[in-house]
Amino acid sequence: MMQEAVVWGPLIIKYNWIAIIFSVLAAHVTMKHWLKGKSDLSKPILNDITNVLFGAFLIWKFSVIIFNPVTVLNNPYYLLYFTGGERGILLSAIVVLIFLFFQSRKRRITFWVYAAVLAASLFSYIIFYSIFQLIFNNPTTSSFLYDLSQIVLAIVLLVWMYSRKESFEKPQEINQLILWFSIGQIFSYFFKSFSVVVFLGLSSEQLVFLTIALCCLSIHIFIKKESFNES
Repeated sequence: MMQEAVVWGPLIIKYNWIAIIFSVLAAHVTMKHWLKGKSDLSKPILNDITNVLFGAFLIWKFSVIIFNPVTVLNNPYYLLYFTGGERGILLSAIVVLIFLFFQSRKRRITFWVYAAVLAASLFSYIIFYSIFQLIFNNPTTSSFLYDLSQIVLAIVLLVWMYSRKESFEKPQEINQLILWFSIGQIFSYFFKSFSVVVFLGLSSEQLVFLTIALCCLSIHIFIKKESFNES
């Protein structure tokens, strides 16, 4: 993680927060660009995603209360400097998906359009955030390879999405995207520092992505089988 900070009078702003802010802006620009030409859908989708992502940020930041309640009660300032970590990210992701699913039904917009916009913005965020990590983090060899692998994976998947943009409003394409993203993350996490091996040489994060990949692969096989039977 980036430890350096910008000192501006009484304020101390970590480079990590600067990286997050610029990465979020890049993600927002990507969302708008992806929805270009869809004037009837652009505003409601952008509003829904922007609102839920702001809520997700608050959940990630303050979910530390859920995961470390004793520490927070003993020291309320703990909230200022710590977040919910990876568990907070998982909780936020679940909230985002549930909210967007119900919004898609309410607005009668297919959920997969929301999913495609969200995926494009996520890859843009990963690219910019990882670049900031490489610039400001003084990385070790392992962390350098991890950040570099994240950049390469996100760029490849984002280019793939743009090359098949219209197809990414279908569940099959989103399923394949999640499959390849999960596989990429499994390999990328081998470069991550301080990963704790849990089972079969894999960390808990890798096991989560392996489970997601296997689910996506099962869905892909099922879809192929159904298509074959119909033909």
